Amino acid sequence: MANALVRIRDYDLPTPSSYIGLTADLVDAGRNAEGTTIGSVVREDVAKVEITYNYLTVGQWSAILKLFKTSYGGSFSNPVTFYDQVTADWVTRNMYIGDRTTSGMFRLNSAGNPVGWDGPKLQLIEV
Repeated sequence: MANALVRIRDYDLPTPSSYIGLTADLVDAGRNAEGTTIGSVVREDVAKVEITYNYLTVGQWSAILKLFKTSYGGSFSNPVTFYDQVTADWVTRNMYIGDRTTSGMFRLNSAGNPVGWDGPKLQLIEV
């Protein structure tokens, strides 16, 4: 069985339409009187994953977002397994959810309730 591209705890996320992996170093830096940067790396290889879907049902999107909501049994941060661009392998990092957006409702059912979302997007950021 193939790995899901992203797994949060034991929940395999649907295959995204777009996957962006970002790796950053946290630097404590400033400039001296000559304008030269002085600083040091505080932490290397902090991961961020941005995922976009063309479409998700309201249930799929809700299930993903609830993983990070304590009021629904989730938590601020979760173990996230993803394919890491630095290691060229699957890694698990403790991450929190950043911005989550949608482009709009796909359509409404006969009762006037949303059925799905166009363009849902989220960011997962290493703690």
